[in-house]
Amino acid sequence: MNSKERVLATVARRQPDRVPMDFSANAFVLKRLHEELGAASHRQLLDRLHADIVDLRGVVDPVDCGPIPKERMLDGGVKENFWGWHMQVVQTAMGPEEVFVDFVLAGARTLDDLRAHRWPQPDWFDFTGFGERLDEYGDLALMASGASIWQHPSFLRGLENLLTDLLDAPEMAEFLLDKFTEFYVAFFDRMFTAARGRIDLLRIADDLGTQQGLLLGPDLFERVFAPRLKRLIDLAHSHGVRVMFHSCGSIVPYIEPLIALGVDVLDPIQVTAAGMEPQMLKDRFGARLCLHGSIDTQRLLPRGTPAEVADAVRRMCRVLGAGGGFILAPCHVLQVDVPTANVLALYDTGFECGRY
Repeated sequence: MNSKERVLATVARRQPDRVPMDFSANAFVLKRLHEELGAASHRQLLDRLHADIVDLRGVVDPVDCGPIPKERMLDGGVKENFWGWHMQVVQTAMGPEEVFVDFVLAGARTLDDLRAHRWPQPDWFDFTGFGERLDEYGDLALMASGASIWQHPSFLRGLENLLTDLLDAPEMAEFLLDKFTEFYVAFFDRMFTAARGRIDLLRIADDLGTQQGLLLGPDLFERVFAPRLKRLIDLAHSHGVRVMFHSCGSIVPYIEPLIALGVDVLDPIQVTAAGMEPQMLKDRFGARLCLHGSIDTQRLLPRGTPAEVADAVRRMCRVLGAGGGFILAPCHVLQVDVPTANVLALYDTGFECGRY
């Protein structure tokens, strides 16, 4: 099997030749890995790590043709993107990290305040020739990412404000969620059309859990979140694209509803969150849902030894990989506190021990 065949079989919960693997890291880790592993291109880095999926965002993108830059630098080292949210690199105890700052819609008090924001349009992006530029990665599973209907609004409004809006000003919260839903439905419809069947996965990222439990109650999930998520899922499925849904945290009560909405792959299986026990998840949901992730980035990868990482990889391949339906990956984008030796222990061990 090549990587694309391996991932598609796994998403369909069939047993492939080996457990497929996925890789993601922030810009600082990518730079370090390129230097330390001698990878001259992103494709070379994926090959060195035996990765089977390429996240197209930042690798193969549409051409930016909007009236403002896709990203631009403001005063004080603040970066603004086309949505208007602001990011800045700060020095943390772990090292440099890009964080969100200056939530530009935090002060909005009315719907008119929200309407006055400069909202982007899908035609700010040109997909001409997009499909042909995917050919370099044709043997890998191709994943479109960047879709979000809950987390991205919080980058403009602030999470606390958005949560408060759901109760005190639901029309404002739903206006924001609709703006992002409508944009991403149109944007990815254009992308999938331009790709002409080459894209395999759409990753939707909307953190709905905390370390201990749910961020939104089941009633808000069903009334506010689920209908909008269903639009994106149905759009992807109409193009033959499978859906990976990402939510960190303890989200077991959401899993049945996510399956009912049509989610094909659940990411990231945050094993340190309450209730996210791998064997239970495999037993309860593994026949209906592909599981993705499971290698802890809170303690194990930053602080463990390569031998401890390798042991965890073997266990997850044995438990979650039984019979297929499992994609091995970290529980989070790799950050600067994860040493290169542990990155290699994860991927080299997965490549060696994940064979059926």
